[in-house]
Parts: sequence; structure tokens; C-alpha cells
Amino acid sequence: MDMKDQKNPNRIRVKSLTDDQEPTQMIKTLFAQKRSFERKKAKLVAALLSCRGLQYIIDVGYEVLGNPMFVSDMGYNVLAFNKNAEVGDPSWPTADHEEEFEAYERIKKLNDSGVFERLYTSEVPCIEHFDYSPSRWMAHKLTIKEKNIGHIAVVESNKIFLDADLELLQFLCSIVASELQKENVQSSQFENEFEHFLMDMLGEKISKEETIQRQAKKLNLNAKKYAFVITISSELKVGNGMSLSYVRGIINRLLGTEKSIVYQNKITVLLLSDKKEPFSSSTEDKLVEFLKSNEMNAGISTCFQELAGLKNHYTQSVKALELGVSIDPDEKRFYYEEYSFYHLLELAGDQTNLKDFCNPVLLDLIAYDQQYKTDYCHNLFIHLQNDGNVTKTSQHFQIHRNSMKYRIKKIEEIMDTSLNDMEAKFSLLQSFKILTYLGAKSYFGKE
Repeated sequence: MDMKDQKNPNRIRVKSLTDDQEPTQMIKTLFAQKRSFERKKAKLVAALLSCRGLQYIIDVGYEVLGNPMFVSDMGYNVLAFNKNAEVGDPSWPTADHEEEFEAYERIKKLNDSGVFERLYTSEVPCIEHFDYSPSRWMAHKLTIKEKNIGHIAVVESNKIFLDADLELLQFLCSIVASELQKENVQSSQFENEFEHFLMDMLGEKISKEETIQRQAKKLNLNAKKYAFVITISSELKVGNGMSLSYVRGIINRLLGTEKSIVYQNKITVLLLSDKKEPFSSSTEDKLVEFLKSNEMNAGISTCFQELAGLKNHYTQSVKALELGVSIDPDEKRFYYEEYSFYHLLELAGDQTNLKDFCNPVLLDLIAYDQQYKTDYCHNLFIHLQNDGNVTKTSQHFQIHRNSMKYRIKKIEEIMDTSLNDMEAKFSLLQSFKILTYLGAKSYFGKE
């Protein structure tokens, strides 16, 4: 290599290598790659400046990187994807909501494996290969003001990932974040207002009825006659990766609402309805199925009409959740009206011995069962559950009606109480609930 050219001190002259041309060719290749890389970056910038939206940017990103991709928010909702791409991979987005629960299971599995934690803590794109996927995936986080807002995932379906693709994906993420920041002002305003309103209501920062009514009208929360609060909890691992916001999206679509928040590590839904029931039987069946398959539980408040009572009904939903899980762990959804008496017992239990409120004749029947190894207490419980209907009770135990009548008569003799007495039946049912709350259901809960 010569010293600097005397005519142009800013130029360095490299002697031609006659024996080996590889260094020269390598330099030419590097410059060509650099020019290509800058052209691709310029194309992404032009897509942003065109003001044609997120979908257009992602379609240009497909052209630039040579592989299809999708954009997801922190709730794992797909914001945009290359709709013209043919990708034979189960993780590729689809408009078919029938596959949504399968997607949930897949995302939950990925979260447990630590994929999302790696993705959202890494400063460079991650490349992963999953056991259920035929292709590798490259992904990088989207951030606005150093806060994670989602990610872009690229599937290796058309060509093998190159080193330059990682840097291009980082640049694309900055472009998409700029677009999302621009769109966020318009698209998320209503959602944020509702979330802030609900947070303030639950935190009792808003108490004036006039303010509540004005904000409720603005947010169209008076569109239905009745309202319910549903609180859903789970054992999901939450952190830098999968969050309850994704589960919230599933629940929203299942219940047909968008009025929900993540509050105190639970999902809280304000459900509006024209009826005094929160949802149809088919929706309830789907909800219960989802809760069971994903180890979740839901507490449901009584219906109400005045939003000023929202905090009280939120407390109902939480209390129904707590008591339901404790008393009926095999159930997954708990209506407060079915547990309100237990709530009363909880409040009274701080002041007195609850067993003192049990009808003593029921305790006599329990003692008789224990002494003679009979099952009359359970028979009585089912009989009262069937509102004293002998036929229904005999069908439950699969015995003849006359045999059931004999058992009822024997129970009345032991307790020295007539089961035709309404007050006696009420007192006995109340006593059964007290024993249930005290954890003594084994005396009568056999099946």
C-alpha cells in the first residue's frame, strides 16, 4: 500500500494484487452489500413517510427481508401480518377464531419455556426453533420510550436468515414503533379512557355521582340496562413475557366485550346486559370450558344498574371467587348470590363461634350417623336441596319412593322435628351452610 497520494492527501491508493484478487473482490462485495442494506433501510423509511399505515409497512418489510412476518402487541393480538404469504406453520396468524384456544395453549407453553422473557429482555433479535414448528423464527421487541409494547416475528419460510436480517429487523422495529406511536393517539384513546375510569372507580378516586354519570355517558356505559362485574384469576406466570393482557383478550372475545382491565393481578370485566343474567347458557358453557382447561376461576357479582355501586359489586365478584375456590374447588365460576350467606358467615365469624348458630337437632342427627354408621344426614341434605320433593330425592339415590319416605320419617323421628315446618327447613339449610363454611361438609357431602 502506498503512502497518501501527494495530489490528494485524502485518498489512499491500493496497489493491484496480481497474485491474489480475493481482497479486492471482498471489498467490492462489502460495498455492494452496504449499498443494498442502505437501499432497504431507505425503502422502510419511505414506507413510514408514505402515511399508508402499519399494514403497508409490514408488506414492504416482507419485500425487504424476503420472509413473511407479523406484528403482535403485548396482549398477543396480531396487529398486522402479510396476508398474501403462504406459510405452512401453526404459529402463522389466521382469521379463523376457531383456532384461538389452540394458539393460547401454544403461547402459554412458549411463555413457560422462557421464550418471551428472552425476547423482551434482549437488545438484539432472537432466533428460535420450536418443537411444533417446521421453520425457525426470528423476533425482536417493539419499544416506545423504553417500554415494551409488542414484537415482530419473522418466519424462515422463503429464504435462510442472513446476519444482515437481524440488523434490518431491528431497524424495521423502530419504524413500526414510530407508526404505532402515531396511531396510538387515535386508536387507543377510548380504551385508555375506559381503563382509567374503571381504575379510578375501583380505587375510589371518583365518588361524585354527577362525575360518574357524565363519564359513563361519554364512554357509552349506559347502553344496556344491567351491569355485572366478573373477576377472573389464574395461576399464570406473568412477567416480562406472557401477561394477563393476552388472557384478557381471549376473555373479551369469548364474552363479546372490550370493557375489561388487568387489576391487582386479576382480570376484571364490566359486562353490560339487557337481561338480569350476565350471558347466555352457551356462552357460560364456553367460559366454564375455558376456565377448566386453563386452571382459572371466575367470580360474578349480582346485577346492578347504578355505576356508583361498581366498587361494591367488584368486591362481590372477588369474594365469590375467594369463597368459591375454598368451598367448591371443583367448580370454576362462582355467582355471588350463591355465596353471599358464606360472606355473611365470614363477617360474623370474627365475632362469635358460628357452630353455636347450628340447629341442635342437626347435630343430634350427625351424632346418630357417627354412632350407628348410617347416612341420614346426607339424605336430609339432598332432600332439602330438592325442596322437600320425595320423588326427586328418591331418584337421586336411585331407590323406590316408598323407601325414601321411610328414610325421611326415620330422620324426623331422630331429630324430633317435622320437615313440613318451613322454619325448621330454613334453619336446617342454614345449619348445613354453616357446617360447609366451617369445613365440616364430610358429615353430609357424600355422593
